[in-house]
Amino acid sequence: MKIDLKKLRAMHPELPGDVAVAILVRAGLALQRNGHATGAAVYLQLERAASQGSLAWRHADMKAIGLHDDNRITEDGAEAVTLAVFHRHFEWCVVRRMQIEEHADWLLERTAEAGRETAALEVSGVDRGSIASRLTQRLTQVAKSIDVDQRWAGVVGFERPIAALESKKRGQRA
Repeated sequence: MKIDLKKLRAMHPELPGDVAVAILVRAGLALQRNGHATGAAVYLQLERAASQGSLAWRHADMKAIGLHDDNRITEDGAEAVTLAVFHRHFEWCVVRRMQIEEHADWLLERTAEAGRETAALEVSGVDRGSIASRLTQRLTQVAKSIDVDQRWAGVVGFERPIAALESKKRGQRA
């Protein structure tokens, strides 16, 4: 499955242009600082089902990396990858950025058989190392979101590209 980050705005028309540009540039920086080139393989863990894909993005100017905060590169890059994967696999679209007291980063929606569904999505990134504990932390956080139909956490690892998406099912303990 090909995940083309260059199509992020088409996937999420409500995503503000300036936000899309910033997170796409930082996704490129995060991937390239770990030695990856566009077309890199990505390991996908979607609700614990594993598969492989590829990631495509616009080449980032690595001379400009010093103008960015290292943490913002990782976190914003993870948002770009997660939003693309979330749309590509589950057809969710951005409605708006959520506020800190809402316990998630993004409010998304999709049309299902029963009508409109909403989801809270909490995203995080890991530049190097395992994503397992971060995914658990983000699931605990997003479980506190209210007034949504579903609660999801997404974590992206950039050392060996991996994108994990997992939902917090209703009735599961936070």
